[in-house]
Amino acid sequence: MALSNQLLKLSNQSRELEQSIQATKDRNDSKLSARKAELEAQLAAGRTKLSDKINAAADEDAADWADARKSVSDAFESLRSDSSARHARWSAKRAGRAADDAEADALDSIDFAIYAIQEAEYAVLDAAIARDEADEKATNSALKAAAADE
Repeated sequence: MALSNQLLKLSNQSRELEQSIQATKDRNDSKLSARKAELEAQLAAGRTKLSDKINAAADEDAADWADARKSVSDAFESLRSDSSARHARWSAKRAGRAADDAEADALDSIDFAIYAIQEAEYAVLDAAIARDEADEKATNSALKAAAADE
């Protein structure tokens, strides 16, 4: 059940990204600014949550973040490459534990994906706002120059 909830969160985050992209196309500055502020709060919460997970992993495993990230990456790769051979050897109890571990890894991956989408959306909004400001300044400069010529 937790996995489907996380996938739903990922789907919702993707939909919000699409809405933000549409707002940039529509040049809806108030929507963009509001969404950017909302993302800042979400990213701060995400960074706190990620930091807590990193600290917990470091406390439990006495490893730093790079080692934890490599360990998770290696575990995922191992799961993908050896899954059929392992499934044939696992007893029901070991299979249940492995399934629990795989589900926990999936939940962590989805959390990371949601955070990455939020970071991407924030960068898109920041770029769109910066572009609008640059275009506005260029237009103002051109108008001033034209007025000075008259």
